Amino acid sequence: MSDAVISLAKARPEATVQWLFLHHAGGSSYPYLQLANQLSAANEAYCLELPGRGARFMEPLQAGAAATLASILAAVRQRGLGRDKPLMLFGHSLGAELAFQLAGQLQQQAPQMQLGLTLSARVFVDPAEPGAVPEAPLSDQAILNLLQQYEGTPPEVLADAALREYVIGVMRSDLALLADLCRLPKPALALPVRVVGGDSDFRVPVARLAQWQQVFRQTITPQVFTGGHFYLFSCPEFVSWLEQCGRALLCQSGQADEAAGHPV
Repeated sequence: MSDAVISLAKARPEATVQWLFLHHAGGSSYPYLQLANQLSAANEAYCLELPGRGARFMEPLQAGAAATLASILAAVRQRGLGRDKPLMLFGHSLGAELAFQLAGQLQQQAPQMQLGLTLSARVFVDPAEPGAVPEAPLSDQAILNLLQQYEGTPPEVLADAALREYVIGVMRSDLALLADLCRLPKPALALPVRVVGGDSDFRVPVARLAQWQQVFRQTITPQVFTGGHFYLFSCPEFVSWLEQCGRALLCQSGQADEAAGHPV
């Protein structure tokens, strides 16, 4: 089952850093696998596949945060991610909420793991703030409006009645999962973190990106690229920035090992 939950983009035994990409609401691993394959041989990338899509198409959709996180954690352990190499979690939109909670649990369960975190295109939500947690589910038309606003779904998919119904169903489940994740506490995390977004993403303004500062013990300056909510698939500079993040995590991990008396 771990092979279906987390897909390997390309086997790279010589890689020095591992990545786990966690996809957006209504999405799948497919565009992230394409993105991961643009990384150099120093990076070995894995991509999450939530139930009900891709290789897990026949599985029922899952909207519960606890069960979803448990399945991802089990797959991370079975895959051995972060065991021998630094692991960077990259979460986009819904995936950012998953990545944050996953990072917290991994730090608790495997404190020796060299872990980094990148949160993409996701506003900071304080579960203690009244009205901050989004309502779900939405009507079919409201979900369709969201899909059209985000511009991440091909128009031909939404024009086909059967495909449109399927995509709306997946999105409704993922929005319920997002709401459930947002209700979870957000403890302060001490790990290398980056927050990133697009300059024309009207749903995730830069100021909201910066609010993630509240739960990290380092200064956060959001990285902003040209583009909207799905800037990462269109901005030509983005892959090289990911490479820099991977090298920085490797460097930080080496420094941590030396400080602990274990030279790399």
